[in-house]
Amino acid sequence: MTDNMTVESQESTSFFLKEQIQVLTNDLLYPSESDEKIEYFEMELSTAEKVNQANFKMFNGIQPEINVSEMDFETFFKPLIKVEDWFGEDEKKWATDSLTLKNLLAEKTKDIQIFKVGEVSIDVFLFGKAEECKWVGLKTKVIET
Repeated sequence: MTDNMTVESQESTSFFLKEQIQVLTNDLLYPSESDEKIEYFEMELSTAEKVNQANFKMFNGIQPEINVSEMDFETFFKPLIKVEDWFGEDEKKWATDSLTLKNLLAEKTKDIQIFKVGEVSIDVFLFGKAEECKWVGLKTKVIET
């Protein structure tokens, strides 16, 4: 009975985290040469240890020859949480929601990693371990020419 309760509790926690992320990313765009939607991302891996690039490629169907690089957590969020003097209410809400999202991910996930996949039109995956073998986070696209 205890094991069943633990599984149900983990599923409930994971679902709640997914909902929180989806609410915060609902209207959120990642600024680059082409502002792209930020979406919820999850993977179930057979490892509870930090994910390496090879495992990430394999579990997400990314060809071995595709370039994958890493990005720092603070660097990812820097353009999202920066507030400018000229911001209106919408932009301020965007920055506030982004900071809330950053704090939520830092608090509710462990071993956060960010992988940038490809060149020029780059898929970006930010994920951390939410529970045993379940990794959750964000995905977006950036254009870097």
